[in-house]
Amino acid sequence: MNNASSPDTFTLFVDRDAWSAKLDTALRAAGIPFIAHRDVFAHNTPDEEWLAEAGRRGWLVFTRDQNIRRRPDELKALRDAGVILFALTSGNLSAQETAELAVASWLKITRLAAKTTPPAIFSITRGGEIRRIER
Repeated sequence: MNNASSPDTFTLFVDRDAWSAKLDTALRAAGIPFIAHRDVFAHNTPDEEWLAEAGRRGWLVFTRDQNIRRRPDELKALRDAGVILFALTSGNLSAQETAELAVASWLKITRLAAKTTPPAIFSITRGGEIRRIER
């Protein structure tokens, strides 16, 4: 496994498009270690740049941006950096629903990440189903 974190110490990197105050509060309350995009990068930081850093640090990426896998430069950055990314498939989730889904999915996310050789992209459905969609 190329991930710098062990299964017990994974850190969730919350992309700017998924972050909300409700998600922040829910992750903190659940004791889930996370880093928000805004705490490390400027808002306009290109995805290729933060993906590279996420890979270097072994962060698990949580995003609403399903198109990363469709943009050649971003997909290349994800692959080159060895990122494991979890993308929400429903674009119309409220901040509260996103927060609840992130917390409810955390155990599944860490279990999948622990047995996955990066790079990898997983989808998370509104119902909490997680499946691998890209290598």
